[in-house]
Amino acid sequence: MKGTFYLVILAFCGLVLYLGLDNLMVENPAVKLAEHDELIMYSITDCEYCEVKRRELDRAQIPYVEHVVDRQMDVGRQLTEKLSQAGFSTTAVGYPSFDIKGTLVPNNPPLMQIKKLLKDDDA
Repeated sequence: MKGTFYLVILAFCGLVLYLGLDNLMVENPAVKLAEHDELIMYSITDCEYCEVKRRELDRAQIPYVEHVVDRQMDVGRQLTEKLSQAGFSTTAVGYPSFDIKGTLVPNNPPLMQIKKLLKDDDA
């Protein structure tokens, strides 16, 4: 009897977490810039977080353009300019960072946030 009670409580908590997952997600700060039609991922060479995010995007079949900041100096300047324009620190940026159709989201945002911003821009 006690085991059944605990199982019901566990199932209920799991359901609450599942249904409220969107509300529990901690989103990275995002700032709207000039709109465009691409998902741009800014990465750096040998970045483990960048590799994980590539796999997540590929698995979710989300098309993106990747710019490797430490291999393309003009891209590094472009990202620094976008960060400054959005009011983010240009020295403490985490990778990967994203420009989601004109919304800048630095510091490895969760995939759910990327999907949400892509959907919001399509609406």
